[in-house]
Amino acid sequence: MEKYYIAAITAVDNIGYRRIKILLEFFGTAKKIWTAERGDLEKAKLPVNVLEAFLLFRQQNPSAPEKLVEFCEAKKIGLSSIVDEDYPPLLKEIALPPAVIYYRGKLEPSAERIAMVGTREYTPYGKRVALELGEDLAAAGITVVSGAARGIDTFSHQGAMKSGRTVAVIGSGILYKNSAEKQRFLDEIVESGGVVLTEFKPSMHPNAGNFPARNRIIAGLSRGVIVVEAGEKSGALITTDFAGDFGRDVFAVPGSIYSPKSKGCIDLIRDGATLITDAQDILDFYTLASGKISNSQPLVLDEKQEKVLNLIPFAEAVAVDEILMQADDIEPNEISEILLQLETKDAIQEVDGNYTRLK
Repeated sequence: MEKYYIAAITAVDNIGYRRIKILLEFFGTAKKIWTAERGDLEKAKLPVNVLEAFLLFRQQNPSAPEKLVEFCEAKKIGLSSIVDEDYPPLLKEIALPPAVIYYRGKLEPSAERIAMVGTREYTPYGKRVALELGEDLAAAGITVVSGAARGIDTFSHQGAMKSGRTVAVIGSGILYKNSAEKQRFLDEIVESGGVVLTEFKPSMHPNAGNFPARNRIIAGLSRGVIVVEAGEKSGALITTDFAGDFGRDVFAVPGSIYSPKSKGCIDLIRDGATLITDAQDILDFYTLASGKISNSQPLVLDEKQEKVLNLIPFAEAVAVDEILMQADDIEPNEISEILLQLETKDAIQEVDGNYTRLK
């Protein structure tokens, strides 16, 4: 029952990790905090406004811990508190760990976890990298952590679900009514053996202030944070700030110097982040696996295919006419077939009639 008492107590405004820690040190158990007399609570040096708010909440909700047990069981929600054995050990190490986390799925507190984050406004290159990195890391037994936002977060989760496990840290309550598409996605994560978790009250709506708090949990759960693709002021970089504060490793995937979506990654590498190009770089960094990851099949091209591919940039889409202007030995009647062959090999992607490079 301790975790339910902690959850009930921290439902009061201005009682978070710091205060619950002080109260636990003073009273010994969360149940004793919940049942304590006013005088004893005053001895614990609770600020007057917090003390009054707690007493009022307890008076209005005398059976809150017991009702929380019933609620979690009825809704099939897991709950873990800072004092529980199933609370992720890495998360306990950060400066302000959540006092409780609500979750759906399988928690696996001691799993090896690496975070992958990036921009919502992704390029085809960023999408491909996130999918491949997520899949390869998960295949190697690493749990991929991300924030379930659209773009790079989503592709990181999707890649991981193809071969292993992923954790989605959300910026709302575990029972918040998402769009049908988003809810299906979160359900898929749970059904695939992963977990969706949050520190927020079960029905809490997302708001701007929740997402930095969510990002600290993403970094706190993970040994390192990979930024796949991010602009200069991307919100994903908040996660790397937390990673630095927590002593976690920061990795960045290089991108085109001409792409604004790569500016954040380039700046991270310039500032000391470790440059990576595939999942094997992560395994080598942590010596987590002795074997090599089975990467995608090597790209085999003939001379003309290679020439056309080299004329197509990663970060921008170019028109067929632009390609033909530079490919002086390729006839107009050949280009469509060559482009189709490159698409079949997943080397390029059509974007509104133009082409962008993927490999």
